[in-house]
Amino acid sequence: MTTAPTVTTISKSEARSAAGMVASKDVHATRAGLQMLEMGGNAVDAAVAACFAVGVVEPMSSGIGGGGYLVYQVGEIGGVIGFPMKGPLAATPDMYELTGEAAVGNFGWAGVVNDENLDGPRSIAVPGAVAGLCEAHRRLGSLPLREVTAPAVSLARDGHYPGWHNMYALGMMASRLFAFDELRAVFMPGGRLPSGDATAPALIRQPQLADVLEAIGRHGASAFYAGDVAKAITSDVRASGGILSERDLAEYEPFVWEGGLEFAYRGNTVRVPPFACAGTTSAMTLRLLDSFDVRSMGHNSARALHTYIYAARLAYADRFAYMADPAFVEVPWKGLVSDGYAHARRKGISPDRLGAIQAGDPWAFEDGEPSEALPPSAPALDSGTTHLCAMDADGGAVSLTNTLMAGFGSGFVPKGTGVVMNNGMMWFDPVAGRVNSIMPGKYPLNNMTPALVMNQDGVRMAVGASGGRRITNCVTQLISKALDYGMGPQDAIDSPRVDCSLPVTSVDPRLPADVVADLESRGHRIHVIGDNHVQGGFASFASPVAIVRESAKDFRAGVDTFHSAYAEGI
Repeated sequence: MTTAPTVTTISKSEARSAAGMVASKDVHATRAGLQMLEMGGNAVDAAVAACFAVGVVEPMSSGIGGGGYLVYQVGEIGGVIGFPMKGPLAATPDMYELTGEAAVGNFGWAGVVNDENLDGPRSIAVPGAVAGLCEAHRRLGSLPLREVTAPAVSLARDGHYPGWHNMYALGMMASRLFAFDELRAVFMPGGRLPSGDATAPALIRQPQLADVLEAIGRHGASAFYAGDVAKAITSDVRASGGILSERDLAEYEPFVWEGGLEFAYRGNTVRVPPFACAGTTSAMTLRLLDSFDVRSMGHNSARALHTYIYAARLAYADRFAYMADPAFVEVPWKGLVSDGYAHARRKGISPDRLGAIQAGDPWAFEDGEPSEALPPSAPALDSGTTHLCAMDADGGAVSLTNTLMAGFGSGFVPKGTGVVMNNGMMWFDPVAGRVNSIMPGKYPLNNMTPALVMNQDGVRMAVGASGGRRITNCVTQLISKALDYGMGPQDAIDSPRVDCSLPVTSVDPRLPADVVADLESRGHRIHVIGDNHVQGGFASFASPVAIVRESAKDFRAGVDTFHSAYAEGI
């Protein structure tokens, strides 16, 4: 007689529709976007509505106190609107006292006394979310802004019932809630976590945030960056020891990049944000991979994974060595994504063994040399972010990533606003004199890389993820799974992935033992993620959503199975 152990299988079905689709990290946000499509709005209306809404219902990950990127295609118009957080004008390279620890926190930077770059008012960077979302709506939306913000206002004022994942996150972050009075007052009314039962589920209301969102809907971004709201935010931040000023808010402007950063992969065009984010890193990874026939190697075979990991690690090496805000650091942007440099880096990828991973020389493929070469901001090691996608019946599409950085960002909520503020200063290297060191008004290097994949028939795929430095490996693997192996969005998301953002490569425990052994024999240091990594499921591989447009009336979507993420169409 044979026996078999208990096997637990968790999966989500693929969402399908004929007239448009929205996929986000929360059902409330997805339905806010769908409401816009049902009202005759386009993909931008849907994405902006979903983003405002998800900041209400998933406040530990995103919100109007953060920043992000929106990649779009509306009719013949395509590009990227960037609204990342930036350093306040009062920021300085030596603003934090160092502890002497070589690496702490999620990003592995040098330790800072009292974790001031991670927690509290001194960790707050200038938020860009409201400016970027309003600019996207102004340029590309079709519905009145007050209608686009209305679902978020309702969720905040009338309250919402948090899903299982957000209740779990609140419990996991209880210590953070206890550390910040205003944060606790909003999300632990009465000094306790929201609770409920089958007859009366937990309800969270955020009336002060509703007032701010309502003002944005009436007056646009100026309601946030000037006037009473700006005064309330900055006065409390500065009274508590922070450096954010009214001038910082008043002078913030989003980026608008026509076309964005575009590159070819398998005969398709991929569009990502340019400059100091992870778009260039994703482009470099896929450009290296594009010359290898990974399809013939077999999905998740040792040879295919070896090739992918090699390409991703070379891209990471160049990322940490060169990439930063181009207004402050000379960066070889053209060289990094040039054909010549891709060819040069590709020659170093051995099919048999992982060699030394070092930064290359992209300056050899630029018109000149840098006047000053700064030391790299390479972390000693390797979370809060959200992603959403929207497509409409006319072929419009948006891929949007927004973040507060760590869980509940800085933890700081300015009195009277209900706005959870980011801890975007965590993106900076706190050691002075390096590529990604702090400077006044500088944008730190960030990890977001929302993407659209297009062919001659229009947008084929919208994809992105949350998960810090793990985002770029997640997004590039999902693009490869879809284009190289013909996988649908949910199957691609659910299939085993790897992550190369740490010195040790993390792999899914479902990979066969012989594949893992083969990778190790090729020189890879492998860490199999086991049962002790249950916080957020397989969170070590980032948390994606994706929509694929098979034809004019066939939309398919997939979302992270180990999250309360949700996709629905009309």
